[in-house]
Amino acid sequence: MTTTTALSGAGGRRRKAPTIFDVAERAGVSHQTVSRVINGDPTVREAYRSQVTDAVTALGYRPRAAARALAGGRSRALGIITAGDALYGPSSTAIGFERAARAAGYHVLLSTLPDEPRPVDLSGALTTLLAQDVAAIVLVAADNRVLDALASLTIPVSVPVVVANAVQRDARTPAAPSVAAVAIDQAAGTTLVMEHLFGHGYRRIVHIAGPSVSQESEVRRATYERVMREAGLEPVVLDGDWTPASGFAAARHIDATVVDAVFAGNDQMALGVLHAFADEGLRVPDDIAVVGFDDVPEAAHFTPPLTTVRQDFVAMGQRVLETVRALVEGEPRDETLLAPELVVRRST
Repeated sequence: MTTTTALSGAGGRRRKAPTIFDVAERAGVSHQTVSRVINGDPTVREAYRSQVTDAVTALGYRPRAAARALAGGRSRALGIITAGDALYGPSSTAIGFERAARAAGYHVLLSTLPDEPRPVDLSGALTTLLAQDVAAIVLVAADNRVLDALASLTIPVSVPVVVANAVQRDARTPAAPSVAAVAIDQAAGTTLVMEHLFGHGYRRIVHIAGPSVSQESEVRRATYERVMREAGLEPVVLDGDWTPASGFAAARHIDATVVDAVFAGNDQMALGVLHAFADEGLRVPDDIAVVGFDDVPEAAHFTPPLTTVRQDFVAMGQRVLETVRALVEGEPRDETLLAPELVVRRST
């Protein structure tokens, strides 16, 4: 990921900060149009919005462009960007962060991306938040498409970006000084599931995976496959999309005479699995066991109550805020993954 700097020329003289008129000139529009774009006016034509967004990104434009510092109290605004449907994990992470930030005296500005995010969508969201003079931005979207877009954008180095739930350190998690990832240990959570199932004698275990664009889904799937192979067992993976309907559909392809346990990639898909098995007259866990992931509040009241992996999203939100402050203040940050917890209920 490339970043802009505030210095240029001989002797490191400070470069003049770009103005709204510079943006307008580069984009080929009026400064009034620039103002409408950065303030999120939905009536602006898409072509103009794209031109302004590209110009803002290229110039590194920010209103009152001097870098803000949380420690100095000069900016109390933090931006947060979410992507896709309101799934339990990302929604809980965003709520946990907002509550932690509010308790610490900051206010949070929200921007959302569509279900099928494009680079221009992320660029537009960043432009709108930067126009509000935020001190840092949190991206709650462990979606490979969003992370690819992030890696392609130019963001002022004075504005830290923290990616919540990004669990793989690769090209999709830019290794820039002002970008950091905070995550719960998905591999550890999956290992807890598999050890629990093995400990209860289950060996013919099928995994219903979430969508491939999700980093969390990728890690859960890869860990399941590795653990199965290390145990001398053949992994079997069915595709899902996080929804109960996809879990239901996948479960209709599972033969309980040759499978003794199902590890669903999240609790919503596990709910669909339980529904399908109930329709087929199968008893859980007598005929087949079911495990989920996330520990949604309803999981304790499924029929039967669901064994699952609990992720502490309150702690996640607090860690994200701590990371933001560390980046802004130039202090060391805690890069350890947060530990999940296995919650055992009657479905196993």
